[in-house]
Amino acid sequence: MMESSVMVQPARVEALSLSGLSAIPPEYVRPADERAGLGDAFDQLARAAGDAAAPRIPVVDVSPFTGGGGGEQQRAACVEAVRAAAAEWGVMHVAGHGVPAELTDRLRAAGAAFFALPIHAKEAYANDPAAGRLQGYGSRLATNASGQREWEDYLFHLLHPDRLADHSVWPAHPPDYVAATREFGRRVRDLASTLLAILSLGLGLPEETTLEDELTGRAQRPEDDLLLQMKINYYPRCPQPELAVGVEAHTDVSALSFILHNGVPGLQVLHGGEWVTARDEPGTMIVHVGDALEILSNGRYTSVLHRGLVNREAVRVSWVVFCEPPPEAVVLRPLPELVTDDQPARFTPRTFKQHLNRKLFKKQQQEQQQKEEEHDDNKAEQVKVMEAAEATN
Repeated sequence: MMESSVMVQPARVEALSLSGLSAIPPEYVRPADERAGLGDAFDQLARAAGDAAAPRIPVVDVSPFTGGGGGEQQRAACVEAVRAAAAEWGVMHVAGHGVPAELTDRLRAAGAAFFALPIHAKEAYANDPAAGRLQGYGSRLATNASGQREWEDYLFHLLHPDRLADHSVWPAHPPDYVAATREFGRRVRDLASTLLAILSLGLGLPEETTLEDELTGRAQRPEDDLLLQMKINYYPRCPQPELAVGVEAHTDVSALSFILHNGVPGLQVLHGGEWVTARDEPGTMIVHVGDALEILSNGRYTSVLHRGLVNREAVRVSWVVFCEPPPEAVVLRPLPELVTDDQPARFTPRTFKQHLNRKLFKKQQQEQQQKEEEHDDNKAEQVKVMEAAEATN
């Protein structure tokens, strides 16, 4: 068990939700330009379900590659389905993934049992981002210039390779947390290899070039491996879901992201300029394309912009595994086979760490610019009021 340090703990979103408040604090209210498509996740899903023409995130079956029984025709159809979903949507519901339902049930039960603990018990695993301790139990506090927060608590830790994991932040309760989570990590690592192989075929890469080798640098460093980061998101009930988000709109920096949830809706992805609410597809796992894969594919695969809605009725829990390259050992750049005169390189070379830093810096610049523009607008409005007052004197 992680020892709690002497520091002031922030208010958890769970505590706000349980307090019975009827209006959310101002720091959780999103600006007006972010509220398009926001609302109670159940209402958004019902609205989409009632529209036969509403777009749906594609469902792809990868069992021809995981079940061992797929013929050449079935495998070719699977490659095309995965390729099309990754290119046109950047997200898919993956069926036939090979992760046993018994294991995903155990994983869900373990995560739910941890978040069912009293808040003071969960604080024993608290992180401290200000001190550089990102792993552990936390809440999304203000990370932007406007001071806005997200309506979620979470548990975050490295999942794979196990030898690099800090097991002090893995909960001791429930007793099955460690075993179930570790086994799930092994299964997702295998699934990542399968999907990267399928996606490599979808790009028409030569046999000696695979996305997994490019992401790990395995040809030069056989000991390096993909990193799997686990984040359990806990979205409490929210009295004003039309004003808040569980997670603000973003793309993942990872190569792939794997998502399970507890059946409560909330995920939205941007497709064709509209927000599409993900439906529950039993037995599947949601998979996102992230920035690292978009870079390697020279934009042929799309890093999907997505966000998390909240609702008034039920707690949503999601389990996300981010599949990432080593932070500094691999240089991400468009694969030479995918760069032509007609399709020049769209991305400059960078390590994963450099990409993360660039993205954070760019976001900070955009938020600072937005803050300055809002300040200028407020100042201009004040001048108008003063001029109007002088005119009446």
